[in-house]
Amino acid sequence: MSITISRRDLSLGLAALAAAGPARAEDTIQSIYEAAKKEGKVTFFSSNDVKPNQESAKRFALKFPGIAVESFKIEPGPAIERIIGEAASGRQSVDVVDSPISYTPLLMNRDLVVAYPFDRVFGIPADDLLFGNRAIHSYNLDVPICYNTTLAKAADFAGGWESLADPKWSGKILLEARGIIFPMLTLAWGEERAFALLRKLLDNKPIIIKGGTPTIEALAGGQGAVAVGTYGGRVLQYQAEGAPVDWARVGPIPAMIYSQMVVKGAPHPNAALLWAAWTSGREHLDELYKHHHFGRLRGPNISPLGEMMREAKADIVFETTDAVEMQRLLAKAGAMIGGLK
Repeated sequence: MSITISRRDLSLGLAALAAAGPARAEDTIQSIYEAAKKEGKVTFFSSNDVKPNQESAKRFALKFPGIAVESFKIEPGPAIERIIGEAASGRQSVDVVDSPISYTPLLMNRDLVVAYPFDRVFGIPADDLLFGNRAIHSYNLDVPICYNTTLAKAADFAGGWESLADPKWSGKILLEARGIIFPMLTLAWGEERAFALLRKLLDNKPIIIKGGTPTIEALAGGQGAVAVGTYGGRVLQYQAEGAPVDWARVGPIPAMIYSQMVVKGAPHPNAALLWAAWTSGREHLDELYKHHHFGRLRGPNISPLGEMMREAKADIVFETTDAVEMQRLLAKAGAMIGGLK
C-alpha cells in the first residue's frame, strides 16, 4: 500500500508544530546515556544502505558503549507507513527514522514525532532544528545537471539549466519521474520560469526513469547523455568505479533536506535521543560520505562535495520547509511528467 499526502494532512501537520513538548530540565547527555544503557539498543529506519550506519554505530559504541544499533534499510514512504500502522496498534518497533522534508507531515499531523531541545542538551545549532524541534537537519541530496562524459562535455552546460532546452538534446535526456528539481528551482527563479523549463525539457522527448539510482545507472550505461534527477554523490560513486559520468559546475543546484526524527512511543526513547543527535554530527556524516558521498552542503560539517560546489561558486537552493507548498509543486511536476506521451 502506498501513502498519499493530502492537503489536509499537510495543514494539520504544520498546525501541530506549535505544541512542542516540555523539556526535562534535568537532562544532560550523561543522564540520557545512563538511561539509554538500561534500554540497551536503538532501532533506526534509514533509506541509506546498512553499511554506513553499521560503521557509524562502531564509532557510536566507542562514545556510548552498551547500546546496540539495529539499522534497517527502508525507503521513507514504507517506513512512515509502518510507523503509522504500529501507532494504531499501540506498539512501536522503531526509535528513529530519517526522511526528506516532504514526508514529515504524515508523522507530525498524527503527533508521532518527539519535540526535544536538542540545541540545549546536545549543542545542535538551532538553525538545524526544524518543525518545532521535531526534526534535525542531517544531510542533503544534491540534484545537479549530470552527464555522460563520452556523450557530452562540461562546456555544453555553460548556460546552466536552460542549456537543456537545446533541441540537440532531443531524446538524450534522462528525466527522473518525480521531477524533484522543479519545486526547488521555483525558490530561485519563481514558479513560472521553473515550470517553463520543465515544459521545454518535455518538448525534447526525455527518457523517463523512476528513482535517482536507476537514473545514474542509465546515464553510466550511455542510455542518455544528460540526467536530471540523480545525485552528485551518486556521480562521485560511479566515477570512482570508472564510469564516464560527471556533474556540471553550474547553479542553482537543488538540494533536498534529510532529517532525523525520534518516533513518539519509541521502545528505547533515551537511546533514540542519543542516536538522532549522533546522526546529525560529523562522525556519522563522515561514514555516510565515505560510503555514499552524501553529506552536508553548507555549515561546519560541510562535505567534500559541498566544498567542490563552494569552490565552483555554484549556488545551492535547498528545498522549502513549507511542506504544503512542496507537495503542491511536486504534484504539479509529477502531473506534467506523467502526462508525457
